[in-house]
Amino acid sequence: MNMKLAFITSIAAFGLLGSTAVAGDNRFDGIWVGTESVMMQEFHGFQRSEPFAQKRPAKIVIAQGGTLLGVLEGYGPGRYNDVKRVGNMIVFQAGVRLGQLSLSADGQTMVEKGRVQGSLIMGGGQREGALSGHQQNYQSHDIPGLAKSTTEVTGTFRRQK
Repeated sequence: MNMKLAFITSIAAFGLLGSTAVAGDNRFDGIWVGTESVMMQEFHGFQRSEPFAQKRPAKIVIAQGGTLLGVLEGYGPGRYNDVKRVGNMIVFQAGVRLGQLSLSADGQTMVEKGRVQGSLIMGGGQREGALSGHQQNYQSHDIPGLAKSTTEVTGTFRRQK
């Protein structure tokens, strides 16, 4: 009888230890704010600009021990369901968007590196302004010929206080 009790107790202790280790590792969890930079290129008919970086404010929320990720502001907003933890890194993906978030040793800074494959953003030539009632139109097109090209996405984040 003591042997069964010891066996059951050891299994319960092992299960509890495993669940507290996962729950206790919440170094990524929180609200992260910073700036994302995306390499862009403008096309006007047959002319195109040199690639340039477009920066925008970004906010990322991470929860459940780094397994739940949502982009509230920035490039590629939405909830990412394909999220994997690898050491001090989170790798996330949705469609053609792939990203990697690396946590600093002190846990206060996070660096993003990512890419988007075969995507092109084209701007329309409409007027913009309060009196005209027109807004700039942007359309994103997936172009098979550009499937091998990638657009780099980088960012630096700090914990929101």
